[in-house]
Amino acid sequence: MAMDATCQIRMDGELKTQVEELYRDLGTSFAEAVRIFAQQSVREGRMPFRPSLKTWDDLTAKEIDAVLAKSEQDIAEGRVVSQDTLDAKMKERFARGRNKAV
Repeated sequence: MAMDATCQIRMDGELKTQVEELYRDLGTSFAEAVRIFAQQSVREGRMPFRPSLKTWDDLTAKEIDAVLAKSEQDIAEGRVVSQDTLDAKMKERFARGRNKAV
């Protein structure tokens, strides 16, 4: 897929600094993370996560049960991997052509 378009966004400078550092530490860039977000959004036909203003402490017992049930289903269906496996996949994906270890 050709990268022939530019997207500009405005955000708080401190947030930008923090997110750029986060993705640099993960071995990629903020721009690549935005591209991944866009691709996943198109693939799923929605945002690739469910936005919520509630924190864990704000959830009711019924909502917590639903979240835990979903987690159990994800685990049973193999949609969850260990942190080591995820780190290895990210290192393989993003370390190509980079000197910095992830």
